[in-house]
Amino acid sequence: MHKTRIFHKNTFHHLYNRGVNKELIFFEKENYYYFLRKLKLYKEKYKVDILAYSLMPNHFHLFVKQNSEELTISSFISSILNSYVKSINKMHKRSGTLFESKTKNKQIEDENYFVWIIKYILENPVKAGLCKTILEYEFSNAKDLLGLRNGNLTNTDEVKSYFQSFDQMKEFLLSSSMHSNYKTDF
Repeated sequence: MHKTRIFHKNTFHHLYNRGVNKELIFFEKENYYYFLRKLKLYKEKYKVDILAYSLMPNHFHLFVKQNSEELTISSFISSILNSYVKSINKMHKRSGTLFESKTKNKQIEDENYFVWIIKYILENPVKAGLCKTILEYEFSNAKDLLGLRNGNLTNTDEVKSYFQSFDQMKEFLLSSSMHSNYKTDF
């Protein structure tokens, strides 16, 4: 049975994947930075906007927007992961797969839900006990969104457009409501 193609221009997707057997995918700090460099390279090549991200020791979350009909998010994530796995395998003298399965994708069509997905992604490190607040975690875009770091990986203007004001966004993202209605199958 042929699956309907869901990657079209101006569609939004929550992408996530984890290590085989829930094992690490980031072994040292440099691995996170390498993955972020790959995100930057391929977001430009595939014309994808990154709205939120969180890189966890054994999994990652991305909230992205496809901006081209021809260049798909599917190709974007495939390029990133293929490059990343080859590098990690070489660096750590290992072989085989690093990720559990194909990257999971949830197409998000309800714009009112965008803020909850962003919050869910940014709160992942807090929920995992890696930090106490979203601003303490180095490998997410929380600091970029809240103006504490001048990153150029995420489209902060697009994210800000989902809020009435910067203060409203700040209050929403920093409030401790770990119980959003948004869930993944992890």
